[in-house]
Amino acid sequence: MDRQVRQRARDEIGRILESAAFDVEPMDPPLDLSAIREDECILVMCSNDPSEIEQFDQTVYRVQAHEKEVVCRKLLFSVNDRIAVKDSVLWGIPALIDYAGKAACARVLGRELVLDLVRPRRIRFDAGPASRGDEGGIPHLPVRITEREARMLAQSEGTAQLRLIPYWQAHYVSSGGTVYKDHQITFDQEGSIALNAINGEFLSLDDGSITRAELPSGVEVVETQIPREAAEGRVVDHVVRSLTRKVRIRQERREAIFYEEKVFRPDRRAIRVELNRVFVPVWQVRGRSIVEINAYTGEALSTPMDEGVEIL
Repeated sequence: MDRQVRQRARDEIGRILESAAFDVEPMDPPLDLSAIREDECILVMCSNDPSEIEQFDQTVYRVQAHEKEVVCRKLLFSVNDRIAVKDSVLWGIPALIDYAGKAACARVLGRELVLDLVRPRRIRFDAGPASRGDEGGIPHLPVRITEREARMLAQSEGTAQLRLIPYWQAHYVSSGGTVYKDHQITFDQEGSIALNAINGEFLSLDDGSITRAELPSGVEVVETQIPREAAEGRVVDHVVRSLTRKVRIRQERREAIFYEEKVFRPDRRAIRVELNRVFVPVWQVRGRSIVEINAYTGEALSTPMDEGVEIL
């Protein structure tokens, strides 16, 4: 964005915020303005630079004013039509025209501008139906709970079916790190986790108990719903979330104290995952309601292990 355009945009947005009863102060680059009103704070950036905007959008800013610490809302003004933000309010030329006109009317009439800053809604995309994979091999946790014990735990005398629920057992290794100012962030970690291959939930699995011993007759082996490739992606997402770190930095600006929070995430390419399919035995007891009992731990499950099952 041209320097003069940025300056004029800063001045006009400052007038808009002042019309809404905010105390407006200039900020050091890359920020442009801070606006404080009672327990509210808005930080403003005017930019077309994608990297500058991304950093602004991903950073959490806090301010301590009037003996209270609050999270600052972020207002971005940009004339770059290809810019998208997740955690900021985005203004383009139409929004600037709209609010500048409303602010002018408020000043003429001696009224306070009602400023409604709404963040964009986050859209969730659901994956399509997963393909079914081959089931070869029966590595599983041993069956420790008998059918009779399962009925007692379920408090039901209904029919009981022993089912093997598929899991993706994942061993992962993450490496790398970064340095930000005086803070060193490392993403070095190694561990194991199991992903339910039907409902996508994660479970801590006892690796040493996996066996291939013979199973009772009539056991139903449930088919995998989440294929290997999708499971690997979910495990990587889980590791990224678990290793995400926040760094908080204190800065003083005039009479206010700002806290800058930076979020650091590991590089997905630096995470290696090895997957093996294992099975968890579950007793499904059908009476007036359906109750599922982990045949290894004896735990009554609160989440259905299969599609079409409703736990009452």
